[in-house]
Parts: sequence; C-alpha cells; structure tokens
Amino acid sequence: MGTSMKAKGRSKVAVLLTTAMLFTQLAVPGPRALGSEINQLSVFDDQLEETFHNNSWAGVSLDETGTVYEGIRSIRFEADEGQAVYLYKDRIMNAGEYDDFSFWLRGSGQGGQSFKLAFTLGGQALAELNSADLLPDGIPAGEWVKVTVPLDEAGVQGWMDGILIWGAGQQEPLFLDNISFTGQGGSQEPGGNPGGNPGGEPGEGPGNEDPGNEDPGNEEPGDPIEPVEGFYLYDDKLADSVTNNSWGQVNLADSSVKRTGTRSIRFTPNGDGALYLYSTQLLTVNAYEKLRLWVNGGSDGGQKVQLALTAGGATAFERPLEHWLPDGVPAGEWALIEMDLAELGLEHRLFDGIRLTGLEPGKQAPLYLDDIAITSRQAAQAAVLELRIDQPRLVMLPGEHRQIQAETLLQSGDTAIVTGNTEWTVDQPELLSVEGGELVALKPGIAKITATHKNFTTDGFVQITEVQAEQVYDESLAAGFHNYSWHEKDFANTEQARSGSRSIKFEPDGWDGVWVSGESKKSVEDYYGIRFWLHGGSTGGQELLFHFYNGNQSLGSLDLNEVFPTGSLPAGQWTEVTVSLADLGLDLGFFDGFIVQAATEQNQEAIYIDDIAFLSNPNAGQLPEPELPLVNVSVDQTSERKPISNNIYGINYDEGHPTTSTLPFEVERWGGNQTTRYNWQLNAANRASDWFFINYPYDNQDWDPSQGSLSDRFVERVLARGNQVLMTIPTIGWTPKDRTVSYGFSQQKYGAQQEGAWELPDAGNGVFRDGTSVTNNDPFDTSIRVGTEFATDWVRDMAAKSNDKVRLYALDNEPDLWHVTHRDVHPEAPTYDELWNKTVEYGTAIKQADPDAQLLGPVSWGWCGYFYSPADWCADGPDRQAHGGTPFLEWYLQQASRHEQETGMKLVDYLTIHYYSQEGGVPSENESPQVSKRRFQALKALYDNNFVDQSWIQEPIRLIPRMKEIIERNQPGVKLAITEYNFGNGFGVTAGLAQAEALAIFGREGVDLATRFGNFEADTPIEDAFKLYLDYDGQGSKIEGSSVRTNSSLFDAVGSYTIEGTDGKTYVLLFNKDTLSRDVQLELGEGFDAAEVYNFDAIRRLAKTGDLAASENGSVSLKLPKRSATLLVVDPSN
Repeated sequence: MGTSMKAKGRSKVAVLLTTAMLFTQLAVPGPRALGSEINQLSVFDDQLEETFHNNSWAGVSLDETGTVYEGIRSIRFEADEGQAVYLYKDRIMNAGEYDDFSFWLRGSGQGGQSFKLAFTLGGQALAELNSADLLPDGIPAGEWVKVTVPLDEAGVQGWMDGILIWGAGQQEPLFLDNISFTGQGGSQEPGGNPGGNPGGEPGEGPGNEDPGNEDPGNEEPGDPIEPVEGFYLYDDKLADSVTNNSWGQVNLADSSVKRTGTRSIRFTPNGDGALYLYSTQLLTVNAYEKLRLWVNGGSDGGQKVQLALTAGGATAFERPLEHWLPDGVPAGEWALIEMDLAELGLEHRLFDGIRLTGLEPGKQAPLYLDDIAITSRQAAQAAVLELRIDQPRLVMLPGEHRQIQAETLLQSGDTAIVTGNTEWTVDQPELLSVEGGELVALKPGIAKITATHKNFTTDGFVQITEVQAEQVYDESLAAGFHNYSWHEKDFANTEQARSGSRSIKFEPDGWDGVWVSGESKKSVEDYYGIRFWLHGGSTGGQELLFHFYNGNQSLGSLDLNEVFPTGSLPAGQWTEVTVSLADLGLDLGFFDGFIVQAATEQNQEAIYIDDIAFLSNPNAGQLPEPELPLVNVSVDQTSERKPISNNIYGINYDEGHPTTSTLPFEVERWGGNQTTRYNWQLNAANRASDWFFINYPYDNQDWDPSQGSLSDRFVERVLARGNQVLMTIPTIGWTPKDRTVSYGFSQQKYGAQQEGAWELPDAGNGVFRDGTSVTNNDPFDTSIRVGTEFATDWVRDMAAKSNDKVRLYALDNEPDLWHVTHRDVHPEAPTYDELWNKTVEYGTAIKQADPDAQLLGPVSWGWCGYFYSPADWCADGPDRQAHGGTPFLEWYLQQASRHEQETGMKLVDYLTIHYYSQEGGVPSENESPQVSKRRFQALKALYDNNFVDQSWIQEPIRLIPRMKEIIERNQPGVKLAITEYNFGNGFGVTAGLAQAEALAIFGREGVDLATRFGNFEADTPIEDAFKLYLDYDGQGSKIEGSSVRTNSSLFDAVGSYTIEGTDGKTYVLLFNKDTLSRDVQLELGEGFDAAEVYNFDAIRRLAKTGDLAASENGSVSLKLPKRSATLLVVDPSN
C-alpha cells in the first residue's frame, strides 16, 4: 500500500496529526472585501451557482419547470424520511460575511410537510433548525412562502460548506427556489492564511481600529532579540516550521507594541475567534524543556483569554492566562509566561500547536505577544562538532537585505541555531555589512563573512552582482515557454497592463494557480531568481504563494506577503516582486518554471501579472566555496565480514505508475492494497480504500484467460530478466465477483457519503456525511467468498507457467489494516488469533502445493502492528492481554516456532514488515532544507540505538536491530524482509541520496530482502541510488559481497560504507549529505594503490569521474561534491 494510507493504522494521536495537516492545507481563508455594500451569494436561481454541487439523494430534481417561483426552474424534493437536498460548496465559505440565508418554499398536496434544515462543514452539522421553528404556521399548500434564517441567531458564524434539508415521514413533494445568502455580515472572521497577514487584521481599513491609540510605548525599535537555547516560534516573524492557522483578528506584524525587535503579534479576542500557530515539526517533551512567551495587555489589560497546546488539532493542555498571571494580563507592560512541558501531562509527550481564544463573549481589547520560544533540554544539547552558516554561498543584489543563521552541528546529528551568540565579521565592509547575521549588500563584488561561536569558526561567501533579465512574458509568453495552468487562464487580458497592452489575468480562488513552464532546464547556480509585476485589482490583499518548479515537482513555496513592501498586495497599482532562489533555500539542481498560486480555498478578486523575467547571474561560477573541516574515513580491514543479501535491491510493481528504469532489480514485488483482492482467474481487482472500493478489470472488455493476465505478464517480465518474483497471495477470503465495474458503498443504496469517485459519483468512500462509517453493507455487492483452494490453484498455475521459478509468497498485504483498507468486506479489526489462523490455513496450503515455497508474514503495516493487534488499536488492550501481554510480532513468531516443532512445517520463512518514517515530509517529494535534514536523520531510525525521531513514536525505533532481536528470541533462523519503505520521491537529490544510503544500511545491518514502495523514473537520483549497486559502470557491473566496518569522523555529514566484493575488488561508498563539498581523507589500509571513482549529485547522473592513486599505506585524499554519492572501486595492488 502507499504511504498515504499509513495514518489509518496509527494511534489516535497520529490520526489527529494527519487531520491537522489536512486542515492546514484547506482551512485557510482570505480577507473579506471592505465596504458597506450588501453581499449576496446565490446558491440556486434557475440553476446551481457554479461553486455549488448537487450531492442530493435520488428524490431531488433541479430541473423542475412546472412549479416555479421565478424564472424557469426550481428544485423538486420528494421530502420523505431518509431523503435530502444536499447542496455542497466546492470550497469552504465564511458565513460571517452574510446576515441571512433565505429561500422560497412551496408545499404540494395539502401542505403541512416537515423538514429539517442543517448547515454543514465537512459533512458535520454546525446548526440544525426544524421547519416548525422556521414556519410556525406550517408550510402552505399551493402557495410560495419565503423562509429567512438569521445566521447569527442560528449560530452559523464561521466556516461552512454545505446546506442540507432532510425530509420526514411519507410526504408530498416540496418545491424550493431562489436560494441565497445576503447581507453585510458581522465582524466574525474565522481564519487567516498560513504565514499570516502582515498587512493587518482581516477587515481592517480606514475608520477601524487605530493601533496608534493603543500603544503603551513608542514607535522606536524594541530591545535586541535575545539568544535562546532552542529556537523561537515567533521573533518578529514566524519560524519557517510554523504557520498561522488563526481564525480571528490577528496581525503578525504589529509595529506599535513590541518587546524586542520591530514587530509583535496583535490578537483581538472576539467570541470564538482564535490565534492558532501550528508547527509542522512535532514539539516533544523529550527534546524540549520549556515554552516561553511574553504578553502585553495594551492600554487596557485584563483580557480574559484561554491558552491551549494542541496535538493534531485536539486540545492537549489548556489554562486561562491567569494561571500564570494571577493579577491578570498587565496593561502597558510585558509579562512572561513560562511553562515546564514535562509538568503539563501532555498525552504522548508532544504538541504541535498553540491556540489562544477569548473566555468572554464579544470583543475584548487587543493584547500583544512577542518572543515565543521553546527551549531545548540540556541533555539534548549534545557536543558541538562544527559550526556552519545556513546559506554559506549567497548571491545578492545591490541594496538587498538578508538574514542568515549560524548553526551548530551536534553529536546527535541535529543542528541548533546560535546566531545571537555568534560574532560576525566581513573582510570587505565596503561591499557588504553584517550585524547579527543580517546582511546588507552595498555594491558589486565578492565578500567573505566569518562567524565565530565559542571555539568554532566558519566562513561563507556573498556575491553582490547585477543580473540580466531573460524575458518569460511580455505581451505573450516568450518562445520556449508554455502555459500549463490547471484551469483556463487569460494570457492576453487587456483590462490592465504594466507595459504594452496585455497581461495575465488570474482569479486566485481555491488553490488555483498560473503555471508557466519552459522547454529547457536552468541550473540553479546560474540564476539569481525571478522578477515580475503584480496588480492587486480592485481589492488587493489577495493571499498568494510562489513556487519554483522542475518538471511537475515543486522545489518549494514562498508566501508572497513576505516580499510585498507593505506585507500585502496593494489594490489598484502595480507592485514589483523579486523572488530569489535563495528565498526558497535552493542552491543546487535545476528549475524550468514557476507557479503563482492562490494561498486560500476562498474566492478572491482577480490579479494581473506582467513583465515576467528570469534573472540570470552574468558572473555565475565566480563564488568561492567555504572550506569545512576535514572528514576522516577509515576502513577496518580487521573487522568481521558480514555477507550482504542481493535481495535487498528490490522494488514494488505499480501498474498505475510503472518505473521507466530498466535496471535488473533483484526482486520485484506484486503488492499493495489492490493485491489483497486480486482475482487471478478474472484478471480484476478491488482498489480498496485507495479508490472508493471499486472493482476494476485489467485489460480490455474482450479479455479472456488465453491472453494472459496482468499478473502473468508481470511474472514473465521479471523472470525473463533473471530476477525473482515476490507474489502477494490473498488470504482475506474475498475476491471480485466478476469483471464488471462495481463498488462497495453505493450512495444510492446506503446513503450520501463524504466523498464519491469522480468517474462514478455513486461510489462512496463508506463514511456518512456526519463522519460515521457505513455499516452492514453487503460484501456481495463486489465480492464472492473464496478459500485456500483459490490461492493454491493460483500457486500451481504460476508454477506451470513459470517452470517452477516462483518461490516467494507473501501472506497478503497488511492484514492488520483490513478493517480500514478493505472494510467493505472485513469491517472487524483482525485479532492476534485471526492473523495467526490465516497464516496456518493459507501457509499450510501453499507449502503443500509448493514444498519449495518461501513464505513471508505477517506483513505488518508499521509501528503499531509490530506490538499490537488492530483490535487493540495501538494500545496494550484486551487482545494483547489475552495473549499473555506479549507484543504481537513476538507472539506471532512463537506460534510459528511451536508449529514448526510440532509439524515440521515452517510457515514463516521471512519475518516481514513495512516501515515508513512517521516524520512529516520524509516519504515525499519535498526537498526543502528542513525536510532534507529530517530525511537524512530519519535513516538513523533503521539502526541507531539512541536516535529518537521527531514523530509521535517518541522512543528509539532501532528498526533492524529490534527485528533481529525478536527473531533471535522467538524463532532463530527466520530471515528479515522489509517489503515496503520509502525515504523520498521525485527528482530531488536528497531523495536519491537517502535511497542509496538506505540500501547501504540494509546491507551493513543484515536485512535479507527489501523492496522499495514508490516507483520512480529513469535518469533520476533515485535510479542512480540502485544503479550504484546494480550497474555502476553502465556495463552491467554490480556489487556483491560482504560488509566491512567503516568509520566516519562526521557521519551525519559524510556517511561511509565498504563492501568486500566476491570479485576481489573493494567498494567504498561515501555519501556527502552536506550542502558544501567535503574534503575526505580515506584510509583503506595497505595493499591498495588505485581506485576508479563514480558519483552522482543534483546535476550529474551516475558516471565515472576519474581515477585516484593511493599512498603506500593505502591513504586516499578526495573532495566529495555537495549532496553527492561517490563510489570508489578499488583493485588490490597484489
């Protein structure tokens, strides 16, 4: 299965965290238009407004022409029990922008019908009103009556996305017409955009609050920002890992009241409006000691406010501010709130959000927050190994300002910001000034900056240069550029133009975007960035994101509010925007295009884009590279050799996105959710929860078995290249009933559900609109029962067609998630006993059909599945206690061992698990600096006895040693297989490096079989990762042999591994994970005199780059390119 499904098997907190991340992406409204005009949003007037969709039940028609209030059409509603009109908006809306909801209603027959009106968000009712309350005199017969709902009185004030009208009993039809929202709305603002709205609070404008009247101090800058052992969540701006998900009146850039620096956060408590800061990095008690923030009550003070820490959106801890400030929030002065995280009783000892809400109804005076910091535990302050500058090679424009950071690399592999405790100098102050890490470029040239922290010193270089504009758009797209936008855009608009007569018009609604892509790749190192002009249209203030792109992969995004001079896009004028590649942390690789995107789900007024140009650096290649300390790598030739299994170089087959690589992968797995219900006889599969539980046949409608099935062709292809097939054998006991398209949760049959397939709207996701699951559905809608004979017939069929060459069989795919992924046929959570009984039943049958079969089980989905059955839902519950309190995998192997002793039949040849890092971003295409660091660190969860990742797991994972210990304690001799894992996707170099090092770790740590999940394309870093081992010279040369202990003096910067080949050669693998080149002194030992060098990096695909000579004692000096993998092929001199 794919990584997107993993959250469904996690503990409660993991599900909550996933929900919170989804909310971060979706619930991000934009500001309301100013003015006193009456707002009106039509829902239905002869037809649905285009942003609404009809998700009603079968008894609803939107094409009634016989009974109409106005126009030519109305809605006819068979208002019986269980029937409903459901009008769903394709993006959330703010009900606070309107006063009333109204519609016209007419009853047929004798009148007197009943109904219930509900306003919904995400399928859940926000408010429900009975028809008797709306129409005390009842619904008249044969007469139109207007129903008006004051939204504020009904309690509908914030976000909503649907209107639901339920019928009751057996009734005559109702007719509805002219449905709309109207009015000016109140002051309720349910949210802000990620990154905040530095330009001011939503809804502010002339005549509203005057911040100057609330200033208890003055307009001078505050005190300097203090250094902290940890990091600031907010100090003049949010940290990169923090987003503003507030719903309420929040200004992240108030300059009237500040404690340090130049800005603070102003929050105006008002009803249920909230200041909500969300951290994309989990903040754990293990890593952090205290949370500190400063508050100021402004001119009034005394605000009644609740402070909460949240995990996945759920409250983990809350107290009123008076808990820390017994005398109340002070007026006109700053007060410190400090809390010891270990004393708060946080579930799972973590949180990811800070939320403040008013404790009194109505509006209170603004209060201010500043210097929100989280301090690290002293135990986490490991020994410092070296000092770095986060952007050690920068290109700047004359007059540009930029903040850089000094950071220490710790023994733990983590980094800590120490900018405030660092002394900064520059060698040419006439070119560049530096103070506290803030750079100001003065005039063209190259300057060296030096940072000194305690006993550590490091350098960086800054090139100040003019740039050359390469036109992308001027009246039209330049030659070689194309419009790849995902909705129609006007690239020849004449309403506004900065120069000439045309511009690009774009309505930035619902995450829509303008995507321009070029035919040629551009090297990041040859360019400064991009310059374009934006016109804010009639309103300004639109929330926008900017992305650089390479192919179809985002290289990172930037909130454009951060670059607008006033913090938001002005209305009625053109604003110049310059975005550097460094703004997104990019310093290597390629790009070919960009996207300007709406940063909100909401509708916004049109903007205009003109005069777009990429900015090339005419002096590229002149910027020196700082030198970092030497890394020493030594090969311990006296160490014990550990054989490496060739079967670790495997992949999973994905029929939807097959890899274009032609490498000879040692093992290819037929796996994933759809293989649990693959019918080998009919060549059809159910797509499970991955895609609405739909049965789809493979190949065309005229297929017959004589043509060979998809699985037949898969087996034939893999065996033809001389590699091994790993087949998933279904054990769930259900399979598609035929080759017709059918699905498990018909909305017509079982009721309206939260989602439906775009191509088959009736195919629901099995979850009602209120969030409850559909139960008691009929599994025979899609499937028929099958048993072991169905499985063994397939084993015999494969044997006959492959000449007995298929040997590896997995006992289904993640059976511990059947109640989630296949809940249409297996809604009950499997227990210890069911999982073992399936192994006995099917394992015995397969071994009897093929005595040479190798069985893989139990194929657990991940962390929770290693210790608990799904019946206990990631906790030490009744099922585990009924089995002696023994962790699941331990118990499972105990049963397998006992069965082998009693029967002589080995039912588990490979203990088989899946593993995905639970740190956000690791198994993704994200190549941002923050995720790249976490991706490399996440590899340590495979082996490090002390490493605790930044996920909800909160203990050392030590995956491979843990599994080997489980095997040794319970059934020695069983092998270890990891048949799904992923440390990054896409075209990025860190995904490729992480994949290459994962394979090296699998070899060193003794994994017996591994297959990567998540296919990839040829000529990418991920393919290069496999090519290092399978075809490093392009001539079929592969690495086979044994692991030799190898040590790196700075392993978190340069990973090192050695393989003693069966061909007599020695292979040394060096992975430079740093953003700078690293000098390495390699000690091979005596008896080696020359080495061939192969490497790949962000720019170059794997190839030979030269030869190296070793000294008499086997010492080699070499420079590793930044973010690169290097292979040395060493021939013994003797």
